[in-house]
Amino acid sequence: MSNKGISRRQFLHWSAMTTGAVVLAACAPAGAPGSAPAAGGESAAPAAAPATVQYWYAWGNLDPAIAKIIETDEFKQHLGGATIEYKGSTNQDALLTAIAAGTPPDGGSNYSYVNLFTRGATIDVKDMADASTVLKADDILEGIWNSAFYKGGMIGVPGIECFNWWGLNVNANTAEQDGLDATTLPKTWDEVLEWHKAMTKKDDAGNLLTFGIDPYDAMANEPDFLAASYGVKWFDEETGAFDLANPRIAEGLDTLGEFIRIAGPDQFAGMRQVEGNGTWGAAYNAGVQNMIMEGYWHPGETQIQKPEVAQYNRSGWAPVPADRKDANIMATGLHAVVIFKDAKNKEGAFKLGEFFQTPVALNAIFAEVGWIHGVKSWLSTIDKNAYPGLAFYVDAGPQVTEWTIGRRCPINDFVITQYTELREQVYRDLIDPQAAADELQKRAQAEWQAQGLG
Repeated sequence: MSNKGISRRQFLHWSAMTTGAVVLAACAPAGAPGSAPAAGGESAAPAAAPATVQYWYAWGNLDPAIAKIIETDEFKQHLGGATIEYKGSTNQDALLTAIAAGTPPDGGSNYSYVNLFTRGATIDVKDMADASTVLKADDILEGIWNSAFYKGGMIGVPGIECFNWWGLNVNANTAEQDGLDATTLPKTWDEVLEWHKAMTKKDDAGNLLTFGIDPYDAMANEPDFLAASYGVKWFDEETGAFDLANPRIAEGLDTLGEFIRIAGPDQFAGMRQVEGNGTWGAAYNAGVQNMIMEGYWHPGETQIQKPEVAQYNRSGWAPVPADRKDANIMATGLHAVVIFKDAKNKEGAFKLGEFFQTPVALNAIFAEVGWIHGVKSWLSTIDKNAYPGLAFYVDAGPQVTEWTIGRRCPINDFVITQYTELREQVYRDLIDPQAAADELQKRAQAEWQAQGLG
């Protein structure tokens, strides 16, 4: 797509298409940088930077760490006296509206990075990164560094939280009460299903009281996970080809749908509507959901939010089908400070991204939020036992047999929206799993062409 700018109508159309898609949550190996991208090539910093840096992000729990960081002498010195105006819990629709109006913040995090970049909304920061004395490629985990590049251009400055995404987290206390041996966590979907059955309980009226796992909660919500679990590469970023109609995707839709069928689709939906039983760990913290597919951030966040639950948290490998029981799958990838094309203070936004590489920022974020950014020299200093279950993620790297760099498709949010709709039709037995996979493929290809990406 060209880099000639994006009209307000185009951006609001994009916003409408992605409404309801999951706003990217915590933390995303790909090819080495190649040719320059068609979009995102404006990287020149202004000659005289304003005294303010505007920074927006979609996370709601980063604020305490940012508040501590900006009060440090090291931060003030690095920013050269500039002040930062930060705005958390800012969703992508609000961001798109600001971009369309020509009034974006200077920097942003936890948005659809590849989509923003390919549409020319954010700039290529490669020249700025090459000139930096703070940002060091050889001190950042390879998968994370590679994830910052798309078709040769550098999407943003990796930072805030970038580490290992996938692990099965289990409440060991509940497992033991249900007669399960929590010293050895289940590895295959068949094993996880047996645990799910043992943990799923209803009252006399059939209302769902507790259950094992929502197979589509948190990091399992995205097609990256189901595809990797079943050994499929659903999107090829080099060719733009989709493989969502793969029979193994259909198999996965049917298998994961069985978890919802056991709980009862209506009972499950009703449970989610109860305050405090939401996704991304809320129901886990409430003791209603007792297993969850989450990233390394789950142990720290749970300890900070609900220590009485966190003390029982155990983490292990993400589930795979029985014929892939020896596969240890893991995803990693980008969170970053991206710089917007119409930003007033590009240099200040880049400096903010640089500061997220420093021990001052890394320590504050780890302590206040439980997050890790894969800076090698700093990783060697952290206590992997600081949060129950974290050690699995810290030690996992050498044991991984299949790596995924996630969220690489420019229409990832669109695909998630369609995936969410179609998988519900599968577990409600309204559509055959293969027909759902075929339809998902069809919709993805149509949207790819509609956005001019073909």
